[in-house]
Amino acid sequence: MKDDNSRHDLFAPILNNDALMGPFLLIARVFMSGIFVFYMLHVFDIFREEHVPSVLLYLAQAAIFAGVVLLVLGYKTRFTAILMAVYLNVLMIFLPHVLGILFKVPAVTGGLFFMFASGAGPLSLDRYLGTSKPRIVDNKAFMGPLLLVGRILATFVFLYMGLHKIQYSSFTQAYMSLHHVPPNLVYLAMFTQTVFPILVLLGYNTRYGALGLAGFCMIASSLFHNQFSIPFEVGQFGLDWAIAGGFLFMFAHGPGPLSVEEWQRRAKPTVARSEAPSMGA
Repeated sequence: MKDDNSRHDLFAPILNNDALMGPFLLIARVFMSGIFVFYMLHVFDIFREEHVPSVLLYLAQAAIFAGVVLLVLGYKTRFTAILMAVYLNVLMIFLPHVLGILFKVPAVTGGLFFMFASGAGPLSLDRYLGTSKPRIVDNKAFMGPLLLVGRILATFVFLYMGLHKIQYSSFTQAYMSLHHVPPNLVYLAMFTQTVFPILVLLGYNTRYGALGLAGFCMIASSLFHNQFSIPFEVGQFGLDWAIAGGFLFMFAHGPGPLSVEEWQRRAKPTVARSEAPSMGA
């Protein structure tokens, strides 16, 4: 489902082109699936100290595998997105020590909300089979608050880390130098992690903000979480790319009804009607 604002959007030629949006959203689904592949492969390590029966762990692996396959194929995508969001948040509540930076889990959850709203896209089994979308997706009274919560969840980690960089810029620069990244790029990171999240949070120029944050996630994770021999780093890498995938779905869908863009769209016809008499006089 494309947001109504797409008709007035600079990106409309892309958003309305199935040949472009099909591969685009397939890539977004693959990005979001990666972290679940990581958890599937490490399920025994994750639950090692919890004394969970092996049969339940195998069932958990099978369930995650099924969810990943459904996401990548784009089949029952909306239902799967909600189930995966529930899985991540249950894991965060009961096993927070396995997730590293907990703020990233809500960000992935926010992206899954936008996957639920958008659907799998043109290059998917849902589209091929003509799977109908739930009526609730067209219910603005429900989707407005849901996507507002999704935007809050998706941006909180960036605002938090952006303010942290501003407060502790010298520490951040030292960390960047340790990873052979030019320290002066901290100012670009500050800008990206404060301005773009505010745009997304307000639902104003949302697609620019979503693309900016998706790009930031991909670049930052490639620079700072590229030690693939360390499981923790692989997990953080997967979370970052899953967050990026969520922002790609946000780009495709738009911010939702409770947003500045929607209020602007509603105001335009009103302005046009109010000006009509004076134009005819």
